Amino acid sequence: AAKINIIHHLLARVGAGDAQDRGISTFMAEMLESSSILRTATKRSLIIIDELGRGTSTFDGYGLAKAISEHIVQKIGCITVFATHFHELTALEGQEASVVNCHVSAHSDRQDGLTFLYEVRPGPCLESFGIAVAEMANMPPSVVNEAKRKARMLENFDYR
Repeated sequence: AAKINIIHHLLARVGAGDAQDRGISTFMAEMLESSSILRTATKRSLIIIDELGRGTSTFDGYGLAKAISEHIVQKIGCITVFATHFHELTALEGQEASVVNCHVSAHSDRQDGLTFLYEVRPGPCLESFGIAVAEMANMPPSVVNEAKRKARMLENFDYR
């Protein structure tokens, strides 16, 4: 059970959507919603942001996610749930006293595969399950094997 104080605003940026007929791409919609959150939020707001920065290049997305999360922490100071795929953002916990990393747990083994446990646990998630999910979706084995090979080449994260 969560105990939450009375808040002035519940501001959320979750999911993907666009308005292509009005010239608004999915990423533009994400930026418009994020901008609105930053301009509206107060110390008494509750902000929920999920996977900010996915609709652009990795470096642009990370830069935006980092700048927006830092702005929320340093300038607004409200309770925020900020879900991200950028492992590097977990370093914010070591830089800002109010930041606490949590992750949603999963169990993975060769016999049973991947099971999402839906339990929030302390600390950053130090594993990625994207390729396991691709396997669960019956992605062709050649694609999965190539993804594993590429991921092994790229994985060199410093989480601390």
